This record gives sequence, structure tokens and C-alpha cells, in this order.
Amino acid sequence: MNQAMSTAITFELPQAAFEQLRSAAHRQNRPMAEVVKDIVLREIPALPALPADIETELASFAQLSDDVLWIIARSTLTPQQQRSLANLNDKAQRHPLTQAEQKQQQQLIDAYDRTMVRRAEAALLLKQRGYDLSDLAVLHVP
Repeated sequence: MNQAMSTAITFELPQAAFEQLRSAAHRQNRPMAEVVKDIVLREIPALPALPADIETELASFAQLSDDVLWIIARSTLTPQQQRSLANLNDKAQRHPLTQAEQKQQQQLIDAYDRTMVRRAEAALLLKQRGYDLSDLAVLHVP
């Protein structure tokens, strides 16, 4: 997703914790918000980076119209791809797949993953543009 995006938060701390943070910020000659941000980010495991081509594609979504974003947010694998992936997954449960089947399965999984990342980015942008996505049914193909 868009790694440059950030969200401001407000929360309450016990006075003693606040004083420790203020003191740390003073010692480091940094704003307290940066100190808190660094602490939080150290504690959260990093998400794996997306391939550069996907990052580039997702970054371009901000320029798309709402109509195009809705199409992307509702996109899915084709029915044939869905059937093929389901069949290969079912077959893999019963016995090992051939190399060709494994390759086909991986290609379909990659296509599915890419579709889901694209859908998520499009939905995020639509939400930021003021659309109500609280009912996930709006993301299903009409």
C-alpha cells in the first residue's frame, strides 16, 4: 500500500509515561511525536515490501477517477481462473501436484494476491474520497 501515507492519532498516557517521553525527547533534541512514533514502529513487525511494479501501479491509483476505482475495488479473478484455482487447491489436498500444476497454481495465487492488493488500495482511496464502505456489500460486483 501507499507507504507515504500517515494518520494522526490522539491518546492518553499516564503522567509518568508522558514525563518519560518528554524527557527522552529533550535528551534526543527531537519532537516528542517523533520519539513516540519511533517507539511504536519498533514494536510493530514490518510488513513485507511489495514488488516495485506493484508499488508503482498502486501509487498511480490516486490519479484515477472514482468510477475506475470502483471497477478495481470490485474486480475479481475470472470465473475460469477461480475454478482452476479451486480445482488445483482441491487436487493438492488429495495428492502432490505435478510441476506444471504447481506452476499454474502459483500463477493463479499471484494473480489473486495482486487483485486483492489492488482492490484494497482502490477501496482505501474511495474511503478517503468520502465513500461509505462500512457495508462491504458495496464492494461486490453489482
